[in-house]
Amino acid sequence: MRHGIARFWCALLLGMALSPAHAGSTEYELKAAYVYQIAKFVEWPPSSAPLRLCVIGGNPFGAALESIRGKPVDERKMEIRLLDMGADIRECAMLFVAAPAERHLERIVALSRGAGMLTLGDTDGFAQRGIMVNFFPEQGKLRFEINLEMARQGGVKISSKLLSLARIVESNAGRQP
Repeated sequence: MRHGIARFWCALLLGMALSPAHAGSTEYELKAAYVYQIAKFVEWPPSSAPLRLCVIGGNPFGAALESIRGKPVDERKMEIRLLDMGADIRECAMLFVAAPAERHLERIVALSRGAGMLTLGDTDGFAQRGIMVNFFPEQGKLRFEINLEMARQGGVKISSKLLSLARIVESNAGRQP
């Protein structure tokens, strides 16, 4: 039943249009809500520690992440951390990679491999380059794509219900020539 409710909210969010009135911070309020709903569709290891969402490369969300700080995901509460490029990302359960961190993307993807960390972004091409969940606009709506291969390599188990709502992409990230 709980996943049915979460799926309803996820589907509702997917159907919300991004009109010109939703520009700027409102776009990131919607993305923050998506991040929270996506967290509910990932199998997290049992822990009493907070579920840490880290943002690296600047904070495009502004104050929008405050709307999800402390909210429950299973038995854990969402925690938000803003990181600079030199920070240790290994203590993050979720890592949102902002566009300015693009030049460090290969290193970030390599560090997340096998770590059980869900990587997210909203920059064109990030999913093909190894980010697990990437937001993109399509016909005035916010959508997301999932790089399932990278999620598997990262040790992240994503619900089939969430996968059914996403565009699945492939990449060459992590493959040996």
